[in-house]
Amino acid sequence: MTLHLDSTAIGRLATEEVALAAARLTVRMQADGAYALPPRIDVDVPTGFFRVMPAALGEYMGAKVMTLAKGQGNRYLLLVYRQDSGELLATLDAAEVTRLRTAATTAVAGELLCPQGTDVLGLVGTGFEADGHLRAFARLWPLSKVLVYSRSADKRRAFADRLATDLGISVVPVASVEEVAGACPVTVLATKATEPVVRGADFAPNAVVLSIGSTRPNLRELDATTFARAGRVLVDDPAQVLAESGDVAAAAAAGAITPDSLVSMAEWSASAAEDARAGGRDLLVFKSVGTALQDLALAATLIEGARAQGLGRELGELTALKAEGRKER
Repeated sequence: MTLHLDSTAIGRLATEEVALAAARLTVRMQADGAYALPPRIDVDVPTGFFRVMPAALGEYMGAKVMTLAKGQGNRYLLLVYRQDSGELLATLDAAEVTRLRTAATTAVAGELLCPQGTDVLGLVGTGFEADGHLRAFARLWPLSKVLVYSRSADKRRAFADRLATDLGISVVPVASVEEVAGACPVTVLATKATEPVVRGADFAPNAVVLSIGSTRPNLRELDATTFARAGRVLVDDPAQVLAESGDVAAAAAAGAITPDSLVSMAEWSASAAEDARAGGRDLLVFKSVGTALQDLALAATLIEGARAQGLGRELGELTALKAEGRKER
């Protein structure tokens, strides 16, 4: 039987704590080798694009399907199957799953790169992802002050007022991205920019840079100078980041990094952090494009919670079983 979880059910089940636990589990299972992550499939069309992200993790397998319609926005659908039976366990409206797992993955990256935490955070962007990231870090670290910048003065003021009220911390809108990068020991960037939004020279010495924009080759968020200040770059998946991120591709083309510079979260260690800051390089940089492993880990937790709480809508048996031994076509 297939269960459908819509945005309302997911909103009741998913919290920052649940998402963070799933993100940590993803890293552990990748370290154990209990996964498969083939390349994602992108189909460009005149009105946007169609993306399929397949993966297998533990006892589950599935795919996230994402669409972009220019001028309208994105839609996300997550399909989760059991590996042992091939049964379609659930379908999920994955917009909220995507927001939560992306922010939680960045939070885990923050733990790896800044284990001592910080009480001052910089944030570039005021959209869907920026909101989720600030909420995640407010739960992870004892934040007392956040500096936030986006191109629209009205949007950044509204964002700062809303999040300050919701989180009970000081969220200060500032007039330039340089003010954020230069003043904050940790800066999170969550934009959809097509050109770098900050110069690498503007980041404070020894800063941590957490970048989740530039998830397609035509998008840019960080410049080559940022990467040149980092001897190693923490990523969620080296192969997908190298193939998908316009930031990383441009930095590699400029000679600022090589493919060997990319280190997965499952392989990051104290020695990698030392290498990152060797030879006069001082930044610790995280670059993410998101993976279906992150989606599956969180989805599995949500499905279990939904069954326990009687949430979601039963759809019946959507896919008939073709018995083994019948001729394939």
